[in-house]
Amino acid sequence: MKLRHSLEMRDSVSSIFPKVALILEEKVEFTGSLCTSGELCAAARYLASSMVEYNLRMLKRVSDARYSPLDEVLWREDQAIKAAPEDQCLREKIAFARLIRSEFQQAPETQLRGSRHALANAIRHAWLICHNGLDSVNYRRKTKKDQIHYGPLPEFMQALSDQIQYFPNIDWLHRHVRELDLKLHPQALP
Repeated sequence: MKLRHSLEMRDSVSSIFPKVALILEEKVEFTGSLCTSGELCAAARYLASSMVEYNLRMLKRVSDARYSPLDEVLWREDQAIKAAPEDQCLREKIAFARLIRSEFQQAPETQLRGSRHALANAIRHAWLICHNGLDSVNYRRKTKKDQIHYGPLPEFMQALSDQIQYFPNIDWLHRHVRELDLKLHPQALP
């Protein structure tokens, strides 16, 4: 959590954000998507922050825990308690929320590492923003004779990978973006 909320992370995200936003704008213009500028800006911000987090983890060799969205929630609750230690009402609300969560908590579904999962989800989200609905989304790729993959999504990921030093293998990432979308929208993919 310290890396995700560090000054270096914020500086890196602010430097890469305009480039990522430009890549998304070009893709939206090419596909003719009807997304709003707010949606495009949010997708670019999410994509830039997940790319930078993955890159910083690789640069600094910071281990990455298994993905669990609950970790972020617990960390934010702990920060709120530390900020206002005498606020009994806040403590009771957080305790009640944790009690409810413990009753309905499920095991994490994915075996992806946190930053890899966030990057795959951010690419999937940006890719959906760049298209008009689920009917026009294309996750397919083609293979050349020398086993090099090409297609709209791999080319999109290649443009993103040029922005940072460390980027996951595009074939691996393509597979996980497709799996994540199939899990979230099983009726959409053939």
